[in-house]
Amino acid sequence: MGNQSVLCPVCQGVLPASGRDSYTTLRGRLIVTNGYCGGGCEERRAEAEQTRQMARPVAPMQQQVQQPGAQVPPARVAPALRAVR
Repeated sequence: MGNQSVLCPVCQGVLPASGRDSYTTLRGRLIVTNGYCGGGCEERRAEAEQTRQMARPVAPMQQQVQQPGAQVPPARVAPALRAVR
């Protein structure tokens, strides 16, 4: 039995055993060093990946090249805010 068959691929915690005979010395050492897998790791990883994808900046659009002699529209400026006392 290798380590990979008893470890959670996400958190590296020890997965619960299916029977009494599955609790070997190796599994016991791994439980002491890695702890148990709390469960739900795949769901948490999927949520984290979805959050990362949403947080990624969007690639900037390519700027259009202005034709020589073309007029550039005036920039819009927001009105200044007044301080309220």
